[in-house]
Amino acid sequence: MSPAASATNASFGSRPFPDCDRTLMALDFGQTARQMMSAMGELSTTARSRRQRFADTLDRASAVTPDDASQRTASAGNRPFIVACTGTEGLLDSIPPLPAPDDWIAVSVDGSHIDVDRHLPLRCYLINLGGCTITYGADPNCQFFSEPTLATGDSDLYLRPDDGSNAETPISGALLGALRTVREVERLDDAVEQSSPTTPLLALLDGTLAFWDIQRGSYPRYVADTLVNDRLRGALARLRAASRRDRPVALAAYTSRPQTTEVAGAVRACLCVSNPVECTRRCSARRSDLAQCDGAAGFDDRELFDALLEPGHRSPLYQTGRRASHFALDLAVGTEWSRFYYVNSGTEIARVEVPDWVAEDPELLAMGHAMLAKQCELGLGYPVVISEAHEQAVVSGHDREEFRKMALMLMEQNGLPTPESAKTVSKRLPWV
Repeated sequence: MSPAASATNASFGSRPFPDCDRTLMALDFGQTARQMMSAMGELSTTARSRRQRFADTLDRASAVTPDDASQRTASAGNRPFIVACTGTEGLLDSIPPLPAPDDWIAVSVDGSHIDVDRHLPLRCYLINLGGCTITYGADPNCQFFSEPTLATGDSDLYLRPDDGSNAETPISGALLGALRTVREVERLDDAVEQSSPTTPLLALLDGTLAFWDIQRGSYPRYVADTLVNDRLRGALARLRAASRRDRPVALAAYTSRPQTTEVAGAVRACLCVSNPVECTRRCSARRSDLAQCDGAAGFDDRELFDALLEPGHRSPLYQTGRRASHFALDLAVGTEWSRFYYVNSGTEIARVEVPDWVAEDPELLAMGHAMLAKQCELGLGYPVVISEAHEQAVVSGHDREEFRKMALMLMEQNGLPTPESAKTVSKRLPWV
């Protein structure tokens, strides 16, 4: 060891840094308050202008006929903002729910997972599915389940093609989330099959099934074939077959507090007379130098329907403007779930996606809306059955830590090496 290094170690000892003046500088609230007061003045002026633009936008949009809206949104082309396609129900409206059936069932399945941890010696992941089935009417009942599944073998940790090649894709991150979603649909199918074959049923999933996030990943074709064609679409086909006139099954995916702007984009497309080429040149997702378009810009769907929908009411049915997105190699995903509406749950505006076979059956669509509105009413603004399924599925932070400890303990008991990464060890040991 060099003399300089020896001197340094002698001076610092085992500490990672020398003694120094570590006096903390307090935040200068005087300067911060002056900047904040200036910003508040600008925000107040902007807010007044925005409220007036919003009111004008609603007035103008209410005059757009369903035929005009359908034509304008269908021919919107590629614009800097997403445009939902409208249908026979028009651009904007507030549709009240019908009464829920006297006897009916609500079913939901949710999931949580523990991802592969590269700092843990055991390569594994865990998917926990939770569910709830509530029966209303003459013979009320409620059933719960919680089912954890641990994956440790290669056949579970990797997706492989059926062609016998050596290709494989590790299941983790977004891909694990997609697999969990597929398993939720498969387990929902099982729960529906186990329910009464003569009682109308609302089958609810939490979130979306369109896989928008994973579509941006660069996955090989066999990944989409396995998850989407072989499993997801198979489960959806079974749910569709389970829905009959004597026992309708209204399937839906519920997204709380969405941040989407597709209907707001449809409003812009209906109120602005520009063509897609001009729009691309002069507009952005939030603003435009075309007066008609700029007046309607900068809003989101939740704002629109927070102003329009009464509790329990829903918006018209739309088709997503993102339906042209593709998963892997030109495999369209989400086409079955490309129809959606918004509903006022009583406390929030939620987005509800429905599969094509529900959207194309007016009676089933209306019944699903009626049962969903009742679920939100009973749950004080959130579907009871989704909330209960989530409670059965959730994996808490404490659960994750106990899972890690259990894995290490069992490895030690079985004489397996349990080296942890330096990063994991350092997180547990304080510097000072």
